Amino acid sequence: MKALFDADILVFRAGFAAEKNKWYLSVPKPCQLEGGEPFKGTFQYKKDAISKLDRLLPGINSREEGVDYQLYAERELEPLENALHNVNVMVARALADCDCSEDDVEMYLSGGVNFRYEVAKTQPYKANRNKAHRPQYEKQIRKYIESKWPTTVTDGIEADDALGMAQCTYGPYESVIISIDKDLDMIPGLKYNIMHELNYDITEEEAWKKFCLQVLTGDSTDNIPGLPRIGAKKAEKMLDGLDHTQWLEEVARQYASKSGREDWWDYMTEQAQLIWIWRENKMFEFPEELRELGGYDDIGEINASLL
Repeated sequence: MKALFDADILVFRAGFAAEKNKWYLSVPKPCQLEGGEPFKGTFQYKKDAISKLDRLLPGINSREEGVDYQLYAERELEPLENALHNVNVMVARALADCDCSEDDVEMYLSGGVNFRYEVAKTQPYKANRNKAHRPQYEKQIRKYIESKWPTTVTDGIEADDALGMAQCTYGPYESVIISIDKDLDMIPGLKYNIMHELNYDITEEEAWKKFCLQVLTGDSTDNIPGLPRIGAKKAEKMLDGLDHTQWLEEVARQYASKSGREDWWDYMTEQAQLIWIWRENKMFEFPEELRELGGYDDIGEINASLL
């Protein structure tokens, strides 16, 4: 059984676990709750610092930051060895839970180039992400992973795409994808959620439905808009009662009627190509027959050929 690791997840989870924010609260004026003395304190969480401040200086409209109090955070970094230890612990636990060995490991890391940034015309891809919010040990952890296990660093695609192609190549039950990314549920086969320590299986039909639903809703995490005002419940209702071979037709019908765009075909294709996790080395394309809705005889056969 091949253990296909989403190593981007390892980098971020192991890296952030090795750094902690400490919150510092200072109230320079005498505080009745502190026996008439000024207050200085350190907190692990911001919410605890705010709670203390509310007790010391009740009423957020009656206090001014920088005058009545100061509240700031400093990041404390553990040794690099701690971050690397975090990686090893996560890998060992996943291998044990998936009944795999070190010899089965394949790591997948995203490179710097990603075709989706070029595909995204409506809204910049992942523009809502905080680019500065990255682990300080990111480069060191990536280098460690590459040195210890067989590692694929993608070029032009994301690690998710490489993972999808790998599982489709090895087979859904000869490999397991180890990640926390629900987008990978568009790929049929065994999965392991490394955060919840959960093994599960995605069928072909479940994978196909995941894709069709997400084309309708978009993905706010990656700044992919989808159809306007279509959330998860509405999307489910659109496909409810239809056979899986009819889902893609319904997606196209909804875009044609509800997108409010003359270029609905191009817009729909953009959303699908941003969302689709690759199964082979090519982007997703809708069947041309769907351009003329109702102008074909057997849409079920067309859709089935994609599965």
